[in-house]
Amino acid sequence: MVTTFAGSALMGAVVYGKELYNYLKPRRIGVYGPTMVGKTTLDQFMRTPGEMDDIDDRTMHPKRLIGGGYVLPTASRKRLRWQGEKRVVHSADIGGQQRFWNLWIDDMVDRQVEIVIFLTDTRVLTGNGAQIIDAVGGFEYLVDSLIEKRWKYRSLKTRLRGKRYSPKQIWLVANKADEWWDDTANILWQSNRLREHKVFDAHRPAMRRLQKAGIPCRVSMMATKIGWNVEKTMIEMLTW
Repeated sequence: MVTTFAGSALMGAVVYGKELYNYLKPRRIGVYGPTMVGKTTLDQFMRTPGEMDDIDDRTMHPKRLIGGGYVLPTASRKRLRWQGEKRVVHSADIGGQQRFWNLWIDDMVDRQVEIVIFLTDTRVLTGNGAQIIDAVGGFEYLVDSLIEKRWKYRSLKTRLRGKRYSPKQIWLVANKADEWWDDTANILWQSNRLREHKVFDAHRPAMRRLQKAGIPCRVSMMATKIGWNVEKTMIEMLTW
């Protein structure tokens, strides 16, 4: 009886210690994707979950006074909660216009981002040529940069660590699920086969290149505007 109690107490201490560690230790995540895909909405939702306003202003960044390019925004701290699970993340809100794509890479390397989240949406199904390029081309730009280690260093510290940098995993997340979710998606979701949905078709070549390069790429969905599957997906990413 004493041995059983001691074992249970030890296991409880281990579980509590792990949860405390997860709650207190910040995880570095990077949220990227084309403009108007929902990055700013996700950033605000992670700060304070609730009813979200429409965001009319696009995220912009001032030009650097020295060295060219744009100023890299500072990451901020957010706390996530879902069914008793708690996590802390650091992330920055970075614009999705093509002139800011290099900031995605600078942010990843400079902060040594552990989990990359690339948001896509229905534009890959119904958008015009420019909209599709924004989404598909943006993801391919990110993948090419990671595989070829094609980036510049903003500091000596980054240069020392950047040569071997690679994220632990990449998540391709189809946002605005309330717009594209259908019976097929529901069936695939229930059978853990969401990857087969057509919303990911345009990104498959880049996803295959990540797999060959040894960088895990997983998929999920959410609707940041209404908070559907946001916290659950984020906790899943951080617990994998």
